[in-house]
Amino acid sequence: MKELKNVVTVTGELVKNNIEEFQTKKGEDAIGGSLVLRTSDGSEHEINLFAYKFKKDENKNFTSEESYFYKQYSDAKENLKDIEHCSEGERPAIVSITDGSFRVNDFKGNDGRVVSTNRISARFINKIEPKDYDSTVLESKFEVEGVVESIKDEIIKDVPTGNLIVNMMGIGQTADGFGKDAVYTADHLIPIKMTVDKSMAAPFRSAGYYDGCYTKFVGTVINSVETEEQIEKVAFGDDIKHLVKTYVRKNEIKSGTMPTTIFEHELTQEIVDALRAKRKATIAEVASGQSRQEESPFKPDTSTPAPQTTYNPFAQH
Repeated sequence: MKELKNVVTVTGELVKNNIEEFQTKKGEDAIGGSLVLRTSDGSEHEINLFAYKFKKDENKNFTSEESYFYKQYSDAKENLKDIEHCSEGERPAIVSITDGSFRVNDFKGNDGRVVSTNRISARFINKIEPKDYDSTVLESKFEVEGVVESIKDEIIKDVPTGNLIVNMMGIGQTADGFGKDAVYTADHLIPIKMTVDKSMAAPFRSAGYYDGCYTKFVGTVINSVETEEQIEKVAFGDDIKHLVKTYVRKNEIKSGTMPTTIFEHELTQEIVDALRAKRKATIAEVASGQSRQEESPFKPDTSTPAPQTTYNPFAQH
């Protein structure tokens, strides 16, 4: 089957450089961590990176030759300056990530239930030249295709907001080969929660999306903090002012292709059913504390997720 879209691009100022060398639980030398990038809307996005120190041979055994990405991340660790390490008047590095993708982040919440969010992982780090800083647009976008699981009205404190919540299952793939010769196989489901702003709810509805349809959405990744001043009236003297912070974390849909069926994308009901069964088994493993995610170089992120024109952006072919 063809490679399915699951692309996240982020260009932003480097807030925090968290790349470090370490050993995996199996004692393998590696490098990784994250870069936190700030976009023009104030959102801060954590980009996860990982690479083994040494290359592997055709038998999957480590050699004594350092890997390409180990060298790249070592250079980034030493030479990408974040805000914390800038002197007065100095600007932090601006980094562009063009091959990011949504990955699954499952963990057990305090109530014992499994919580599923997304992390952004990437391989390549592109440093923007200082001469191009002022002309560089700092933004984060996504382009993802998959199966729509549900479309519901967003309700907060029992009151509809007018926004829509769209749950999509992206399809993670394995690749055999490289480039044009690569052969892709559907391997796992990637649950992704998305939002449609109330200003675009009507054209979204009119595009005809339904539970179980296959489509592609394009939008903006938002991870910011909104501050609101609340006034508490008092019996005498000056009113008391409170600054209330709200964490906003969402994937906001801006446009989408026409809805189709899974059968038009080299998928069958048997494949989708097998992927759903595999996803269900993964959730059960996390719930029982036996998740294979423990072998991942990244610890699960257990932070609380926050999260009219004359044409219809959701009717694109």
